[in-house]
Amino acid sequence: MYVPCSVTDIRKLCCSGPVITCLLALNLIGTFIMILLLMEVRKVHNPLSSQDKLRRLYEERQFLPVFENVQSHNRLFPENGTDTDIFQEQEPEKVLDYIPPVPKMSDSDVVPSLTKEIMEQYLELPDKNYTDTIVVFTPMRNSAEHLATYETQLAKLSYPHNLISLYFGEDSSDDRTFIIAKMLAKRLTTNHGFKRSKAFHFNITGGVHGVWGDIHERTMQFARRKHLAKSRNLLLHRGLKDEKWVLWIDCDISQLPIDLIQQLLFANKDVVSPCCLYRYKNFKRNYDKNIWRETDVSLEDQKHMSRDQLVLEGYGPTSRIYLPDLRAEGRVVPIDGVGGCALLVRADCHRKGLVFPEDVYEHVIETEGLAKMAKKMGYSVYGMPFVEVFH
Repeated sequence: MYVPCSVTDIRKLCCSGPVITCLLALNLIGTFIMILLLMEVRKVHNPLSSQDKLRRLYEERQFLPVFENVQSHNRLFPENGTDTDIFQEQEPEKVLDYIPPVPKMSDSDVVPSLTKEIMEQYLELPDKNYTDTIVVFTPMRNSAEHLATYETQLAKLSYPHNLISLYFGEDSSDDRTFIIAKMLAKRLTTNHGFKRSKAFHFNITGGVHGVWGDIHERTMQFARRKHLAKSRNLLLHRGLKDEKWVLWIDCDISQLPIDLIQQLLFANKDVVSPCCLYRYKNFKRNYDKNIWRETDVSLEDQKHMSRDQLVLEGYGPTSRIYLPDLRAEGRVVPIDGVGGCALLVRADCHRKGLVFPEDVYEHVIETEGLAKMAKKMGYSVYGMPFVEVFH
C-alpha cells in the first residue's frame, strides 16, 4: 500500500475530487448547524412581538370564514380545496349565559345566541318622547320580490311614523321594481302614516348584472360597489331635506327590530351600525362583514399595499374583528368599517360633505369608505353589537 511521504504527494491527494466533495459537505453541514443555533438564540433573546403573534395566528388557521351567500349552501372552504357543510351534522348552538371575550381577530361567522336576560340588559331603552326627524334612504335594483316584506318591516317600526320620510332610489332594474316601489311609496304615506315617501328612478351606466353569484363574485366587487356608491350619493342628493338623521336600509332585509331607530339613536354618535345577521338552520351567522374594527395586523398589511388596492371582506380569512365579536366591550363600541344593511348617519355629516366614496379610499370603497372618511373628518363611528337586523 502506497503511503504519501512528501508535501507534493499530500497536496495531490487533498486536491482529488472525492476529498474536495467531502470537505464541501462538511462545510455546508457546519454552516447549517450554525444557522440553527443562531435562530434558537434569537428566539430566546427576541420573542415574537404581539403583532407577529397575531399574524402567525392569522396565517396558521386551517379554514376560511364562510361566504355570506345563503344560496351557496353556506359551505366552509378549507385550504385543501374541498368543501363541506359544517352545519350538516351539528346540533343547534346552545344559548350562552355569558358573553364570549373579544377575539384577537374574527375566525368564524357563527354568532352565539345569548340568554334573554343578557340581551334585554343591553337593549333596555329610556322612557323618552322622541322628536327627531328621520329620512330613510333605500337604493334598489331588481328587488321586486323583496318589497312586500320590506313594507311589512317598515310598517312595524315603533318610532313615530309622522317623523319619518322614506325615499327609494331604483336603478337599472329589468323587472317591475320601480313600478312596485312607486305603489309602495304611496301606501307608506296613505296607509301607514309616514310623513313623506317617493321613489326615484336613476339611469346610472355601468354596474354588474346577473344572478346573485355573478353579482357577488370577487372580481366584480369594485365595479359593483362603485355603482352602488353612485346610487347612494345620488339618492342622498335628491332626497335629503331638513331631517336630523339619515337611516340607510337595504330593501332585501327580512327582519328589523321594531325599535331599530330608538336603539340607534341611543348611541348618540355620528355614524352608527347594528349587526346584520342571517339565519341558517338553527344558527345565527354574520351577514354583513363590512362592519369591522381594524387590528394591528390589518393596519400593518395596508402599509405595504399600493394606494389603489381594494381590501374585500367575506372572501377569505380576515385580520379584522367583526362587530358581533365585540359584544364583550359593551352596548356601543368603536368600529372602523360599516355596511349598508342598516346604517344611521347624522344628517349634518352628509351636509358637510360625508359621502360614499366611488373609488378606492384608504383601501376600501362605498360604505366602508364612508366610515373611513367620517373618522378622517372627525366624526364618531360606532357599532351596536346587541342590535340585530336580519338579512
